Amino acid sequence: MFEAEQLTEPILLCGVELPASEATMFEDLQVLSRAYAKEKPQIRYQKKPVYTMVATSSRRLFMGDVVEKKNPGRKHLQIRKGQWVVKVAIPYRMQAALPAKVARLRKQFYQDWLPDQPYTSASWQDLEVYHYRQRYFRKSVKMVMELWFCLEPKVKE
Repeated sequence: MFEAEQLTEPILLCGVELPASEATMFEDLQVLSRAYAKEKPQIRYQKKPVYTMVATSSRRLFMGDVVEKKNPGRKHLQIRKGQWVVKVAIPYRMQAALPAKVARLRKQFYQDWLPDQPYTSASWQDLEVYHYRQRYFRKSVKMVMELWFCLEPKVKE
């Protein structure tokens, strides 16, 4: 289920960054979402199709869109080429079930899979990736969510 790979190109995000803590993460995400909603109309140079990402670390949160180049005067986050990630698609039928699925997946990754691997969490621990794709037999689009776990190789002592 979990397979590490390296990014083949850098990813540049433009959006909003806020301080966060594990104790107030739920409230911090709500504040981040509101700040991002205000910032999103000013974001230029978005790659198409538009990908929106939420990056989580132990002290910070970042929410933004993937862009082709920097937006002057705006906050950016760069995920470097070569960054180790584990990408997991999150299938769901109802949006209400999504938080529980993501929580189960994170637990499975961090508690069951990661301890036995030659990796440790990177400073940005994971990315929630949202984008839309055309449905195969319909004219509508479907939101797709992926969870990317960011990794660094363990340092040998």
